[in-house]
Amino acid sequence: MKEVDRQLVLRLTKNPLESVKLTEQQWIYGLLGLASAFVGYLVWSLLIASSINEIINGMFGFGGLGGSSVSTTGAIMGRLILIGLVSTFAILAAIYLIGWWRSGAKPQPKAFIARVGGAYYIGAIGFLLATLVTFLSGSFGFLVLMITLLSLLVLGLQAGAEATAVPRQALASYLILSVASYLVLISLLLRLLL
Repeated sequence: MKEVDRQLVLRLTKNPLESVKLTEQQWIYGLLGLASAFVGYLVWSLLIASSINEIINGMFGFGGLGGSSVSTTGAIMGRLILIGLVSTFAILAAIYLIGWWRSGAKPQPKAFIARVGGAYYIGAIGFLLATLVTFLSGSFGFLVLMITLLSLLVLGLQAGAEATAVPRQALASYLILSVASYLVLISLLLRLLL
């Protein structure tokens, strides 16, 4: 792999939908976009897992019982990681499959990853900001988290519509069915895995 073009990553962070210009050969930028958002989510997850652990230990007085603090945080973190991975898979699968159906043309997988994943760099910043704000105010941190999640959903849907060449007359059904499919898929997968 050639060196990563940092200017391109910066442009994709500033303007996420510029990702729709990425080519199949630039698929690594989509993968890096998804990975960066996931790393931001992991940082937020660690804060949440630690906070939940502190609440549990404070309520039940487990603070000094040899390692229960670490194991509780690890268990919570493991579930949050699984939720993040399943959610990422579910949204990509829903957008890909519904986009394919509504456009009538099978998207090229590498171009799809480049264009949809490339829109997700901003997610890293959103999750990190949610983490920092949570230290100041839990409720405001939650608001920043919701803004981040909804923004990523909208950006992913828009990039997916362009990546799968959904025609304008099928756009409304693509959006509705992608969101519905995502919610059904994630609920089924999480029910099976958790």
